[in-house]
Amino acid sequence: MKKFLELVNNRLVIMMSGILVLFLAILLRFYKLQIIDHKSYINKVQAGVQRTVEMDATRGLIYDRYGRILASNEPIHVLKIDLQVRQSQDELNNVILELLRLFEKNGDKFIDTVPISKEPPFNYTGGSWTINRFMYSIPYNGETQRRQLLEKSAEEIIDYLKIQYNISDDISDEDARNIIAIRTTMYPYSYRRYNLPVIATNISEFSATYIKENYEQYPGVIAEFDSKRIYEYGEIMGNILGYTRTMTDSLYKELKDKGYNEFDVVGHEGIEKSMEEVLRGIDGTSLIEVDTLGRKVNTISESTAVKGNDIFLTIDIDLQQQVFNSIEKRLSEALVVRLEGTKKGTKNITAREMLISMVECSQLLVSKMQDADRDTTMTGRIYEALLKEYNGLNSLVQDELTLQDLLLQWISAQASPLKDKQIILAMHEQGSLFLTEKEIEEITKNPNGDGKNILISQLENGHLKPSQMSIDPFSAAATVVDVNTGEVLAMVGYPSVDSNELTNDFNNYYNSLFDDRSMLWNRSIMTVKAPGSIFKMVTAMAGLEEEVITPHDHINCTGLYTKSGDPAPACWIYPITGGGHGNIDLQKALEVSCNYYFFEVAHRLGLKYKETYGGIDSLTQYAEMFGLAQPTGIELPEKSPNISTPETVVSQSINNVLQGLKNMSEESLNKRVEDVSTMFKKDIFTHTYNPNADVETQALYLIRHETDRNLEPIVMSIVGAELKDIVKTAFYSIQGYLQLNIDHMLTTIIEDTMNNLNSSTLKSKARMALKDQLFIMIGEVTTAAINELADNLDRNSIIEVYQNAYSKLYNEELSKNKNKDLIKFLHSELTNIALLGDKYIEIVKDHMIYGLVDTLGDYLLQNANIQWDEGVTIRTAIGQGYNAFSPIQMARYVAAVANGETVYDLKIISGVFDNKDTQKYLPTENKISGTMDIKDEHIEEIQKGMLRVTKGTAGTSRNLFTGFPIDIAGKTGTAEEANHTHSWFAGFAPADNPQIVVVTSVYNEDNLGSFGSQIAKDVFESYFKVDKNATIDTLGEEFLF
Repeated sequence: MKKFLELVNNRLVIMMSGILVLFLAILLRFYKLQIIDHKSYINKVQAGVQRTVEMDATRGLIYDRYGRILASNEPIHVLKIDLQVRQSQDELNNVILELLRLFEKNGDKFIDTVPISKEPPFNYTGGSWTINRFMYSIPYNGETQRRQLLEKSAEEIIDYLKIQYNISDDISDEDARNIIAIRTTMYPYSYRRYNLPVIATNISEFSATYIKENYEQYPGVIAEFDSKRIYEYGEIMGNILGYTRTMTDSLYKELKDKGYNEFDVVGHEGIEKSMEEVLRGIDGTSLIEVDTLGRKVNTISESTAVKGNDIFLTIDIDLQQQVFNSIEKRLSEALVVRLEGTKKGTKNITAREMLISMVECSQLLVSKMQDADRDTTMTGRIYEALLKEYNGLNSLVQDELTLQDLLLQWISAQASPLKDKQIILAMHEQGSLFLTEKEIEEITKNPNGDGKNILISQLENGHLKPSQMSIDPFSAAATVVDVNTGEVLAMVGYPSVDSNELTNDFNNYYNSLFDDRSMLWNRSIMTVKAPGSIFKMVTAMAGLEEEVITPHDHINCTGLYTKSGDPAPACWIYPITGGGHGNIDLQKALEVSCNYYFFEVAHRLGLKYKETYGGIDSLTQYAEMFGLAQPTGIELPEKSPNISTPETVVSQSINNVLQGLKNMSEESLNKRVEDVSTMFKKDIFTHTYNPNADVETQALYLIRHETDRNLEPIVMSIVGAELKDIVKTAFYSIQGYLQLNIDHMLTTIIEDTMNNLNSSTLKSKARMALKDQLFIMIGEVTTAAINELADNLDRNSIIEVYQNAYSKLYNEELSKNKNKDLIKFLHSELTNIALLGDKYIEIVKDHMIYGLVDTLGDYLLQNANIQWDEGVTIRTAIGQGYNAFSPIQMARYVAAVANGETVYDLKIISGVFDNKDTQKYLPTENKISGTMDIKDEHIEEIQKGMLRVTKGTAGTSRNLFTGFPIDIAGKTGTAEEANHTHSWFAGFAPADNPQIVVVTSVYNEDNLGSFGSQIAKDVFESYFKVDKNATIDTLGEEFLF
């Protein structure tokens, strides 16, 4: 018993000791948790419930010159999803499904970028560009899989994404497709912890409130206010203002170092982009606490966001609107002329051609047909018929054809299943046209017959606009500039995008712009064309200042100008009358726009300056004086002007060659390698005759035919198999060099070409300069490759070739006995030829190296149009040749003609109100680009000649401006390009005290009428407020600040 008690007591001691140790360990652990690691765990807990939320700053506003709002911000409800809220994919899909039900109930829309029909059988609704872009926005594992996805049908993509997003088969196909749309919007945010994807914008107040009140039903879904950019004149100012949206990858690379994140909304195009950093505010931050559902429960701290700066433009929005409306109206009139088919000498169009163009320009979209009633609407019936035919097509055909493609095929087919009036009715249902109830009833009763009269009516009443098609003339531009400040008062490039559509419905709208209309292209500043006769004031000034003419000199226009070679250029009147304008002075020449007169001025400039390019250099000097050599300085990207000179011809051609080499694709590279290798095989050795060369060079030149014929098989036996690799290596070397030095290379080639004073052609000079630079780029790698191969050359065979060639030449020269030095050289070479093997191998190697360079140079310039003669000079004098300017550049030039002294840099920014710092308005200064050193009497003569254009008895615009209450000094112009003609008008008013310049251009007008001049007249009427009673009242408003 005693032993038993001792044993028990020992065990109790041991157990109690163990318990005590464990208790002490727990106490120590508790102490560590509560005391030592307390702060660390508190931070971890807070990190789970605290979030730093960026508070977006309000973007600055944009006003016109009188303080009228152009771009503002409007608060809207948006839905975001917090991806940090933990839930399974099934749970997330169910939440989205609940949202879809709410959207449907309240008429809200979600962001949907999926180019697939909304119901089965699923088909692609977008083009190849849209589909390709979509494939970048969904989950894929590497570029190989993405290319494989591009090969899949729409049905297969839906199935693939159902798996990727874990969408249950119990969910209907329609719902699954819409869940995919929202999940695809969310996908790019998967790895961005603090950015919340926006899945719906501009939702109703009811939906936003319901989601907030029933948050348990929508975990992670956040309804909040956001800012929506509003453009008061979306289309009228579209190409000036641009638009805002989330930045692209390329923009993010540019802006990330300036504090931007990849989901920031930034300006794209226009003022929104060029003034991005001015308009952007300073974002604030808010540190908040959230619960497990992602809802905000408390604000811990915050820093206030600061609004961006406001911008005031020089644009007068009333005038801008009137210019836009005039262009639209006059282009519509021109299209009516083509539809009516009553004007001689013009190409008529049919109603079906116009409808086809409208479909090509997204005026009838399959994507909008899906929700149409198939029993009561034309679009619904067309969609049902399209689906029926599409589903009956072979699967391989379906893979290559979208429903939109099939619709276009139907409408374009000679035996189309759709009648004109049915297409018109469908377009009406989609909002592209506006038919009256009576017209709808008539079409429904009798759909037969073409739609010409309906389309004419739609054009005349403004329901159908030129911007809805790409039937010429559908595009034009007009610019209004203050002649005394350089301020741009109006600037319209037509057609224009709608900034609101790009901002609010980017994916659908942007995808509809990929057609021949080029609507993102602001034609006022980006389209450069030959100016035609509105350039003649430059030639007139050059002639007067250089004293090759006087204001009173008469030149006899006989119609055909024969002093500058063949083919002889003619005055515009010659084909009409068979004669010319007769004896005319400068003012008359401007009045009637006589080409012959200005041909003669350019010819006389060439006679005065005897140098190779003396005439064109003199003419260029005055074009530069008027500001035509440089961009205008406007605060927007603009296309550079091009004065027609030999230098610019070389520059353009060589730049095209170098850019092509720098950016060549693998496919292009392989083709070039094949072409150059073939050319090299045909002409391995190249030779240039030089009568001043040393006797050995002369000898080698004289035996070239003999040596080339016999050396080619020897060389090709060792080079043939390696040739393509050598050529490819050369191209890679060129490409690598140009990546770093293209600008320097271009400048060097131009300078070397223009400094070459020999009598060869301009193209020959450019070819020589290019070959010199090609040798710099490929000489090292080519020499290394040739040297390696040269070890295999048959030394004895090469010696034999030269020995035979020299022997033949020696005997010929010996019989002539004229060239003692050559005979002596040949005798020496033949005597020692067995010892000169290395020398001749080096000669062969040099021939191969330089032969490849020569072949490359010839290949690269074989299609280049690099030529200049007096014929080009005199065509330049009338605004043709290689001249190319934008309407805004022409406006600056004519403004200088109007004020007679100053070339201003143009500006469209009037000033900035600094919200971020000084709280003050900061005006922009007027900048002078240059001052013209010309005689007053010369500019006055030119101005008088321009006045006679509108008021003279034979003025080219006299009929249009007869009775106009303000004197307009103007100039018309027609520029030829391929099979089309573009019309220009440039003028200023009042003629005796100029205030504004107006320049218009109608593209591909093709002699339909004086629509460009009519637009200019409309603009003058609007600016000077000319009413029916011809009273005059200039705009007297003053700027707001």
